[in-house]
Amino acid sequence: MARIFSALCTLLLIVVLTPSTTQADPVFITSGSLTVTGPIGGPSYSISGNNFSAGGSGERGGLVLQSGFFISSPGSVINVFAFFGGSSLGGNHGGGFTFTGPPITVPFSLTNLTLTSPFEFSGTLLTCPQSCFFGPVVSRVDLVGGGTATIELIAGSTPNGSRVFTFRSITYNFEVPEPASILLLGGGLAALGARLRHRYRSQR
Repeated sequence: MARIFSALCTLLLIVVLTPSTTQADPVFITSGSLTVTGPIGGPSYSISGNNFSAGGSGERGGLVLQSGFFISSPGSVINVFAFFGGSSLGGNHGGGFTFTGPPITVPFSLTNLTLTSPFEFSGTLLTCPQSCFFGPVVSRVDLVGGGTATIELIAGSTPNGSRVFTFRSITYNFEVPEPASILLLGGGLAALGARLRHRYRSQR
């Protein structure tokens, strides 16, 4: 009995003294938006997920549509890529947000344009007592999500009459995936799992 008690005490000490390496799952952003207005504007955002919400506004980040005094003509290809990090997240937040999406072809138009594109999002949000530049970090949350980006372009023309467009704003609206998309993804994963199981059994 004494040996069993001693073994249990030893096991308890090992569990208590061994550091945990388990990482929390990323928070899926289900609602909110991030908006950039004008050629030199910074992001303004408010996002939320399961037991999570955050918001702020900061300095200009790395948005393709803001680089090099964006001017586009019909037929040009643009994309929704953006990165915001450090002071561009505003206030006492740090980390980084990355947005990616498929390219969009600018159509011919005589008026202002509104274009949309799906996007995927990943990021890390750090919270600090004051500025994360000086630390320390109070909390860290990994984030994932997606939705639809809406791009506003201002129509104009060159001296020779050619149509051109300049950047007005972009808004990344976070959305919950449609049930059909979730079912399609789940069905694809199930089929992949069945195929791998069949291959494994055939090799035994």
